[in-house]
Formats: sequence, C-alpha cells, structure tokens
Amino acid sequence: MSDCEKREDFDRERDCVRCPDPGHPLPKPILFECGNGGGFTFAANCSNSTEDNACCICTPKTVANVTIDTSCLCKPKIKVEFSSIIHFIPDSDGKAQLEFDLVRCCKDFPECVVGTWNYEIEENDKFAKSFCFDYCDCSTCPGCCTYIVKCRPVFVKDAAICVTNCQIAIFAQGH
Repeated sequence: MSDCEKREDFDRERDCVRCPDPGHPLPKPILFECGNGGGFTFAANCSNSTEDNACCICTPKTVANVTIDTSCLCKPKIKVEFSSIIHFIPDSDGKAQLEFDLVRCCKDFPECVVGTWNYEIEENDKFAKSFCFDYCDCSTCPGCCTYIVKCRPVFVKDAAICVTNCQIAIFAQGH
C-alpha cells in the first residue's frame, strides 16, 4: 500500500487515475477445481483369437471426476484438462484399443458424452506413456456440473493395459 493510500481521507475513486482502455481484455473471475482419479487394469489372454474377434471387455470404468459450480459466472466458458499414464504389458504381440469418454452431468439436465478420444496400441514391447486431452465447453448449463472421464476397453488381446495417475482439472471463466 502506498503512502497516499494510507491517508485517512484517501478515496480510490477520487484520488486514483482511471486507466484508459488497455486494448486487451481485462481479467475476469476464474474458478479452478481439480480431482484425482483412480486407475484400472484391463487384461486379456486370448492367444487363439484374431484381431477381428479379439477379447472384448466392454465395461467402462470411471477413472477421474471433478465438480464445479459456475452459478456465480455469467455465460461461463469451461476448460477440462485430463492426464494419465498408460502402461502396456503384452504377452507377445499384444493389441489394445481404449476409448475415453468425457461425460457432463449437470443439475436438471440429462447426462451426456461431450467428447470421445481413442487410444490404440499394437506393440510387442511393454511401455508406459502419457495420455492427455483438453476440452473446451461453452455450455449454458448453469450451476453445478460434474465432469467424469470413463475409460472403456474396446478390445484387449494378449496383453494387460493399466491406466494410472489419472488427474483432472477444470477452469471456468465468466464473460
């Protein structure tokens, strides 16, 4: 605080110079929430199957979720950031395909999938790699919404695949 601001008769409106138009947008309120997810291992040992009839494990698993309340923001824009580590452990020539769905659940609105990302692997070496995605949502759903990342193995053949270190973060800014 400056010496001027410490005076008893200081009035910010009267005593401060108003900034001219800066030529760029001024900062607006931002909300931030983050959540940690779990992880899952999907495994299949189907040495007698071909890629066309590879073992299918179709149950989706929730790997991360986060809730944000945007009721205090006007026409919020939302950015969701998801990251994870995928470990692939093949028996020999393993194959796998994972589908990641981002689901939005808002009060008084039906649950809906707002984005889908596929991750396909055809390797004979084990590895660990990061898998991330970002999503921007200009939805007009007011209030509290939960964003959920679900992972579904489309197929896993002769391998185990682990999705770990799942992190989700969400930013919201009003107009």
